[in-house]
Amino acid sequence: MKKLYIFLAIILFAILFRSFVFNFFFSYKIIEERKALKLKDKISDKNSKNLDNIIHDGLGETSSLLDFTFNKCDTEPNKLLESKTANCIGYSAFFAALINNEFQSDDLNGEWIAKHKVGEIYFLGYNIHPFFNSKFFANHDFVVIKNKKTNEIIAVDPTLYDYFRIEKIKLK
Repeated sequence: MKKLYIFLAIILFAILFRSFVFNFFFSYKIIEERKALKLKDKISDKNSKNLDNIIHDGLGETSSLLDFTFNKCDTEPNKLLESKTANCIGYSAFFAALINNEFQSDDLNGEWIAKHKVGEIYFLGYNIHPFFNSKFFANHDFVVIKNKKTNEIIAVDPTLYDYFRIEKIKLK
């Protein structure tokens, strides 16, 4: 019975502190940047001046508007609104466009910018991509939000958020 309680305590800890646990074991290394794409229309009616709220709302919008697929699909944010399916490239392209759209409408454009990045994922310092034979796992897309004045960087993986509700990731 004691083992069951320990097991349940570990599971509860992993769930409650999933972001900390994930960032303890995993980090992302930027290897390139994709071209920033734009949304034609504003998606969200929420007007927040708080960066954390903009990121949180943007992740929620992305997660609710798109469904993940391993298949090849469109990556242009405006087309994703029609197709409703995206892989990690599409999720990141859409999220970056959505966030940049929010920055422009909230007068934060001069201070913050979201950039669509391509990188590798590391587990305890080791690149995990060589362990996968599929071209799909050759790299992974995510978004880096940068303060133009202070160079503060916040990294976000919209795909990871969709599955595990982890908002921020650690860069290598």
